[in-house]
Amino acid sequence: MLLTSILAFIVIFSLLILGHEFGHFITARFFSVKVEEFGLGLPPQAKKLFRDKKKTEYTLNWLPLGGFVRMKGEDASDKKSLKDKDSFAAKKVWQRIIIVCAGVAMNLLIGFLLLTIVFSIGTTVLAPAEEVDQVLSENPKAEFVGAQPMGILVEQVLADEPAAASELKGYDFVEKVDGEIFSTAEEFQNLLKNHAGEETKLSVIRRKSKLEILVTPSADGKIGVEFSGPFTAVQLRYAFPNSVFEAGRETGRLTKLITQSVGGLFGSLLHGKLPEGIGGPVAIAKETFYRASSLLALLNFAALLSLTLAVFNILPIPALDGGRLFFLIIEGIIRKKMSLSWEARIHAAGYILLLSLLVIISWQDIFR
Repeated sequence: MLLTSILAFIVIFSLLILGHEFGHFITARFFSVKVEEFGLGLPPQAKKLFRDKKKTEYTLNWLPLGGFVRMKGEDASDKKSLKDKDSFAAKKVWQRIIIVCAGVAMNLLIGFLLLTIVFSIGTTVLAPAEEVDQVLSENPKAEFVGAQPMGILVEQVLADEPAAASELKGYDFVEKVDGEIFSTAEEFQNLLKNHAGEETKLSVIRRKSKLEILVTPSADGKIGVEFSGPFTAVQLRYAFPNSVFEAGRETGRLTKLITQSVGGLFGSLLHGKLPEGIGGPVAIAKETFYRASSLLALLNFAALLSLTLAVFNILPIPALDGGRLFFLIIEGIIRKKMSLSWEARIHAAGYILLLSLLVIISWQDIFR
């Protein structure tokens, strides 16, 4: 299962990055910019695959994460090519802006299309048990497929507590305590108190599996978990025209939330703090592991990841599309080309900073 999840993560992330790069590729071609290389994976290069009629070379690279597009005149390494008509640098500012923003637009489109599929096949809304009717009333155009009580959601297992000594994990749902069903958080806590100091059987839902886990509550009836709920999984399905509308609405909602989260991240970094909940590739791989058993959950997660890539890439940070966009906007305002050599140095510095941040976040992920 773990190997499957790692492969799923690599495939999903690579496809999203390739989709992003394809956006740059098709708009570059549209504005007659020569694309010198379209790479599958990241360098070093493993093999040259073929060359098309427009002399774009397609290559296979050793690092199996995403890909890249290399356009003629994209940097200052070959000053002679910058004056050619098929050079990126020779195009008008507005054309270059479209090419730079096309990757972000493609990730937004991919997220929207994935959400459309999810809403068409069937989506699951995790709602507090007492709010099921409210969910149905708020989605009058949806077809009600079914509802499944999930119980208490374990958000975190605390260290050096009874639950830590058991097989209970974060993301587990506890639906019964010693065979008894509960309908409120208070009832759940009371059932644990009734079994204080006794080995107790918890009926747990983990992804699509049902497990029986033994835990011994402390003398005061606590097992040492942070939890919320109880929840009910409400399954809904939409007809195609409505699924498009719902996907559009959800794309807007998620994009707004992601933007707020990213803003909070950089606000914390300015104060010299790394938010505890932030995650990098390791955390994404972990999320993939928890969702790999469900196609819909995986599609939903891929959509969220695609929208996150769109928001992150449009930030005005050197080395990202947003950083390049920033320089193009300045050029459009002052009507003068920026120094390409200085721009290249700034982007290189931004790349190093982003790589350093990625290493720090990944180290935090591994430590957790």
